[in-house]
Amino acid sequence: MYIFEIIKPGTWLDYDDRDWSWEVEGILRSLEGQFYEANLALNMFLHSIQRDRDSNSQEKWEAESNRRSAIRREVEEKYDNPHDREVWDEIQLETEIIFKREQWQSGKLPREFVHNQSFMHARAFLYALDSFDKFLNVLKKQPNVPPVLEEFYTRFGEAFPHLRGVRNSSQHMEDRSRGLGAGRNPQPLELKPIDNGFIKAEGGALVLNSLNGTKYGNTMADGHYGEVDVSPPSMEALHSIFQDILNSFKWKGSKCHLPSS
Repeated sequence: MYIFEIIKPGTWLDYDDRDWSWEVEGILRSLEGQFYEANLALNMFLHSIQRDRDSNSQEKWEAESNRRSAIRREVEEKYDNPHDREVWDEIQLETEIIFKREQWQSGKLPREFVHNQSFMHARAFLYALDSFDKFLNVLKKQPNVPPVLEEFYTRFGEAFPHLRGVRNSSQHMEDRSRGLGAGRNPQPLELKPIDNGFIKAEGGALVLNSLNGTKYGNTMADGHYGEVDVSPPSMEALHSIFQDILNSFKWKGSKCHLPSS
């Protein structure tokens, strides 16, 4: 498990204007919330892809195959002529239903659930980054905040250059799936070439909700394919920016180690 630690330089902001301080502290708490949502989503994503790999063992496949055969033999006993093709489909269906319910009762998830978990967690990571980006944009526009926040906002954009485009497509699949761009009257996409080591298409291709290793990607509204890496290095980049944001303010009171125990 990856836990990214933060040292909060103090308990409260040390400025004369308490109304201003209260408002800025609220935005900083929101940034902190999105930071740890991203951290949690990363861990859940990495756990889900590892579990997906572990679930595909030969031993497990053989055990499930043997159990299916045993259930089928039990079902066949209900029929006078189980080899009659007219009842073969019914036997097969009943066998599958009993086998699946037995597996689910024992705690095994349906394959569709397992497959989609990694995508859900990847999107959760994406949305946490996007919300962090939005809160940082709000923070840097507040009066009298440290001017260096503008640099941190630029750093964030450089660390995640495709974030906004990938997130936008993720939230507007109804348009992208029809080959449409962004806006109230979206126009047809002009697809750009792709070569990401997994997909190569010189004439362009529409790719949505894709996982290439740890990289979650979508075709963006401008027709380019974009990715966000759901990985510890991405979290390290976010960690560095968030710590620098906190350090840029004046604080009073005891330092605080985050997250809590």
